[in-house]
Formats: sequence, structure tokens, C-alpha cells
Amino acid sequence: MERKKVSLKKKAAIIRDKLSGKDVFTVSDAESVLGGKRSTIYWTLWNLSRNGYIHKVGKGLYSLEKKEEAVQPILSHLARTVLDILEESGHQFFISGLDILSVFMEHVPETYPVLLFADKYSIDEVYEILSKNNVDVVIRKNSREYAAIRDIPSIRELTLLYPTNEFAYSENGLASFEKAFVDLYYEVTRKRYPLSLQELARIYLNMRRRISLNTNRLVKAASRRNIHYDIRYIIEHGAITEHAREFVKILKNRE
Repeated sequence: MERKKVSLKKKAAIIRDKLSGKDVFTVSDAESVLGGKRSTIYWTLWNLSRNGYIHKVGKGLYSLEKKEEAVQPILSHLARTVLDILEESGHQFFISGLDILSVFMEHVPETYPVLLFADKYSIDEVYEILSKNNVDVVIRKNSREYAAIRDIPSIRELTLLYPTNEFAYSENGLASFEKAFVDLYYEVTRKRYPLSLQELARIYLNMRRRISLNTNRLVKAASRRNIHYDIRYIIEHGAITEHAREFVKILKNRE
């Protein structure tokens, strides 16, 4: 068994050395650098793929690097309306939160509040533009929880507007996945946004499975909202031992 692993490793090294310039390679390409019978090449490629040395990307096609699934946000009708309106306004803004992350959910709520961030110097103008276009919008104050605005009649189609001067984690009016998660986590844990922690955790796990999550970007975005300790703990939870968890419990009980 050990010899088999070494042999596969050597063959993987040959393929990587000889075919590194190719985005994808074929069975014939592998045969040209490895030699041997075609049936043996098929067996070798199957084993290399199964052991993670290469990645199958199509029938008879392989890649040295894993091809990441193309994941695009699926905006709600309200978010799409807001995006269309503000794209014509010339103001800086981006949509964040659940609209960006709903693609990682199995059961997306029929309606939910849209998280909108706009340049703090034009926040009133953005509010007026949306209001004139019959979009129900509330400028979010740091002291106001979601529960405090639940009695608004239009709550099922509500846009929550935040002033900001940070646009580094957005493009074309949409937040990055990392920024969207940070913003949604903040809303759920600090402002009682109508989403359970269990569902938020499922979103995070699906993000980790489906995309190359940039953990450095996550922490940097979280530091702007002063929740970087939370996010670091989430990112590193797998490396934290039960001894450390128990130790922290003892500290909390004695503080």
C-alpha cells in the first residue's frame, strides 16, 4: 500500500512538471508524459483524482488545480429594484447581507429586510431617492434594534439603510461574500435581524464548502465593525481544544 502511494506521488509530480503550462489536460497528454498502456493511464488518472493530486473537470479532462464553482448572488426582487434605482443616481452604495448570501441557503425566506450601505455624506439623498420610488426605507441608527422597527406596516418589504465610508469590500453595488457575512452576522447577533443562528451557521458552512473563503478579508471586514474577535473565533473554532473552551468557561464564571 505504501509503495502504491509513493508511485502515485511520483506520477503526480511528473504530470505537474510536464503539464503545468496547461489549464486542463487530456488522457493523451498524460499518456505522453507517463508512458505505458492506455488502460494503465486511465487507472492512474482515476487514482490520482481520487487521492486529490489532480481534479477531473470533464469527460477525459483533468486539471492540476481545483476549478472553483462560479457562485453569483441571487438578489431578491426588492434588492434588484434598489440596485436598479441607485445605479442611475451616481451615489456610492452597495447591497449586503442575505441578498448576497442567499445562494448558500437551501430554503430562502420569501421576504426579508434588504441591507443597504451608502456613502455617509449622501445618506439623506439616497433615502429621498428610494422613498420617491416607493421603496420603504429606514435609516439605521446604531441604537435601534430590528425589534424597534417591527411595527412598521411595510416590514415585509423593508430596506435598512446604513451610512458608511468603506467601499473596499464591494464591487458594482454588491458586497463581497466575506463582507456580506460580516454584516449579516452583526445584524443577527447585535440587532436581532430575523434569521436564526442555526441558519447563519449553515450559510457559513456552505460558503466554506463551495468557495475559497478569504479568511483574512473576513477578519479585516469584521474589525471595521468591531466584531473581529467573534469572527476569528468562528474561523479558528476547529483548532480550539476542549481544554481551552473549558478554561474560558472557568474564567467567565470567576470574573
